[in-house]
Amino acid sequence: MNRKNSGSERRTGIVAAVHPGELIVKIQQLSACTGCHAKDFCTTADCKDRLLSIPTHQAEHYEVGQAVIVEGRNSIGRRAILLAFVLPLLLLLSALGIGQELLHWSETASILLALLALCLYYLTLYTCARSLRRSLALEVHPLSPSDTSQR
Repeated sequence: MNRKNSGSERRTGIVAAVHPGELIVKIQQLSACTGCHAKDFCTTADCKDRLLSIPTHQAEHYEVGQAVIVEGRNSIGRRAILLAFVLPLLLLLSALGIGQELLHWSETASILLALLALCLYYLTLYTCARSLRRSLALEVHPLSPSDTSQR
């Protein structure tokens, strides 16, 4: 189901709902151990259905129940990880270091400075949400007969 194709991740899904300018697609999120040869004997293997809200200008061309391919460039994942985990961690550590070493503040004051910096960072992300949605968007394509033979 997961295929790498020229720097992108592709998953098959089913259209769950169609709204103007938006599709709700149900995909199956598999745990890391679902490909394991011992998964039948293990109770930790699981998979969950996830609903993705995908903005598209061609929503009227899709029907509920239609099989589709959801595609995301690998660069989207790297950018999302950078924005959600790496930059906040670096910001937190930098603010703590600045508070402790440069400003010679107490631990409590340095922690409050770090939390303030994180709040400002996430507030900035929130205000940039519209442009981030466009740059981190997934694409939807109808499932063609050639795609079903490769599953």
